[in-house]
Amino acid sequence: MTATNPTTDAAHQKIAITVDHLVKCFAEIEVLQDVSLAVPEGTVTSIIGSSGSGKSTLLRCLNLLERPDSGEVCIAGERFQFGNGQRIAHSDLERLRSRVTMVFQQFNLWPHLSALGNVIEAPRHVKRLGRRQARQLGEHYLEKVGMIDKRDTYPVALSGGQQQRVAIARALAMEPEILLFDEPTSALDPELVSEVLSVIRDLADEGRTMLLVTHEMHFAREVSDQVVYLDTGRIEVAGTPESVFNDPRCQKFASPTA
Repeated sequence: MTATNPTTDAAHQKIAITVDHLVKCFAEIEVLQDVSLAVPEGTVTSIIGSSGSGKSTLLRCLNLLERPDSGEVCIAGERFQFGNGQRIAHSDLERLRSRVTMVFQQFNLWPHLSALGNVIEAPRHVKRLGRRQARQLGEHYLEKVGMIDKRDTYPVALSGGQQQRVAIARALAMEPEILLFDEPTSALDPELVSEVLSVIRDLADEGRTMLLVTHEMHFAREVSDQVVYLDTGRIEVAGTPESVFNDPRCQKFASPTA
């Protein structure tokens, strides 16, 4: 596996992620069926669909938390081909995960570390930053997500929304090229959803490249440059929010009241 220059579209816009004919099976169940898509750099793509449609699996395949059975992924300048017994070098995997970070449904914070400790752990051990530099970086991103006043607080004393904002700061502290969000509000009480969506909206306004699996239809319509509707492992519709939400194939699922 070697780094490659990202392709460009007709308007010469850099493509951050290209997925070609991706297939992923669990046992005999084909969870992703011949999925292909392109994500331009500096844009937000929302992936929508009912539970079990393959949304989270697609996201996990992009970060190689799941290994596809066939197809190809080019992400952040790294090209990976799957099938025919091809292996992925550990160095390629490490490089990928330093450029592409993921925020999960569950916050996955280390309970024995403070908010700041959680944020600086990866920069210190993966990027080999010194304690002082890592602390400055961690405080910068905690401030960005509105959590600087909780820097010394442990996860048990934080609300779900606060924990998720710390998790976002942790992802940002790796200063990635691409951010992946796997239903970041699904584990939150309704009154806490807006504070996390506000942070994600601010990141979108900065021109970051983001993929977002979400059930928040209003938010997807508002923040996305591209919406992808997955149904039983296939991309049924993809395009601008207006074109997707008005398409009869997904109107029932993606209606404004959904």
